[in-house]
Amino acid sequence: MENRINHIIARVLSGESSSDDILSLSEWLNENEKNRDEFRRLKNYWDADVAFKHSVAPTFSADKLQQKINVQKRQTYRRQLWRNAIPLIAAACLFFIFSTAFFLYNTKDRTSEYYTLLAGEHTSNFTMEDGTVITLNKNSRLSYSDKYGKDNRNVKLEGEAYFEVAKDSGKPFQVEINGASITVLGTHFNVKADAESDDITATLVEGSIRFEGAKQNIVMTPNQQLTFSRSTNKVDV
Repeated sequence: MENRINHIIARVLSGESSSDDILSLSEWLNENEKNRDEFRRLKNYWDADVAFKHSVAPTFSADKLQQKINVQKRQTYRRQLWRNAIPLIAAACLFFIFSTAFFLYNTKDRTSEYYTLLAGEHTSNFTMEDGTVITLNKNSRLSYSDKYGKDNRNVKLEGEAYFEVAKDSGKPFQVEINGASITVLGTHFNVKADAESDDITATLVEGSIRFEGAKQNIVMTPNQQLTFSRSTNKVDV
């Protein structure tokens, strides 16, 4: 499983991933914080290398990134041998490293990292850390930051998705769409916002949501459907 997820990470970071790769990576990231830390480490390594080169050569593909991952594993193994030889020094170093990482991770003004969930030619189901279930329609995209569930529950949608939002009165769930947003505490609703369409459509199944457009602030009730025109800012419920 570890070797498989490394190959998936390599394909994702190099832009050669499939929708199945994205789904597998999302499930792996949602398993625990250790997986997310490992992904951040590899992504930072990748970003630093790309920034140094200014552009990615065509040959700098998933195979090359996999080689770098393997090199890092060998280096980690050698460091493990060193820690076993001198346990007291290793323990002190690890304490310092983890303390520093914890401090940096919890610094409020740190740079956010963003994740994207993609659906290919089929619908895809995702469960967020707070228990919210999201069904993405085909060819749709959902993005969120690593602050989701901690500082906020904000997501960005391109395409169509059905949401079953877990209740959390302290952190309202918000869907940002190009030109509008929807805020909710806990409910079931559907949003369609295709990039090539002028209209945004929200359909409420259960609970209540607040739709905010350029000049609109509308609270919807169950069994209502709202259509918002981005070009004219008109709303039809």
